[in-house]
Amino acid sequence: MTIADFPLRDLPTVWRRQGMLLLPLAVALLLAAVGAFGSYTSMGLPLRLLHFATVGLLVGALATALSVAAQRYLFAGALPFWAVLAIAAVTAPPGGWIVQELLSAWAPRALRHVSYPELTAQVLLVNLLIGTAAWWMRRLSAPTVIPAAPSASAEPDLLRSKLPFALRGAAILSLSAEDHYVRVRTDRGQALVLMNLTDAATALGPHAGVRIHRSHWVTHDIARGATRQAGRLVVRLADDTVLPVSRAGQKSLRG
Repeated sequence: MTIADFPLRDLPTVWRRQGMLLLPLAVALLLAAVGAFGSYTSMGLPLRLLHFATVGLLVGALATALSVAAQRYLFAGALPFWAVLAIAAVTAPPGGWIVQELLSAWAPRALRHVSYPELTAQVLLVNLLIGTAAWWMRRLSAPTVIPAAPSASAEPDLLRSKLPFALRGAAILSLSAEDHYVRVRTDRGQALVLMNLTDAATALGPHAGVRIHRSHWVTHDIARGATRQAGRLVVRLADDTVLPVSRAGQKSLRG
């Protein structure tokens, strides 16, 4: 098995999320242990652990805040790789300042050997490594979706044309009726569309997924993960949303 074959999708969602949140801290502790960037010459191991952990938490919090804002307001879902690299670059200058201020408090003699531009370059390098690893982990944890050919009578653009621009090329994972709207969940985020569920499902074609409930439709790949919870058959999505499977939906799953 290669590293690309590791079954990250099979891990519980909460484990995957915690793994990505703890990634900056884990990298910081590794850097402290090896005395990265010459820190072993001016700080002992306990102080290095404190220093790198603090930097990792502060810079990680800044990068996370920017990522969440970009996901919500710019991309309506998962960030493209170039945006991850851009956030890594944007957070490097404030990260360099954070490192400089911490060194001045904990190991001022270290500043005689390193300048602010060098600290910023070091933070940029670490940001790029962590950002790339986190993006790769999210890609592996995303559900596999096999596009299905639309039927001759289907109008696939009827649904996609109503989605935000950033989601129009995304893989559609599930549909849920909400009053006069349909909540469309994709691998890049979700959106509400003024449309009824029957028309939305028809637009995707009969081979794209299955109606598991009068209010819910999911792809076949997700439907195969149906499990029992409190005696009821349900489908759990990647964001931990639980959708019920009706009796008619159970027949569709067996069909």
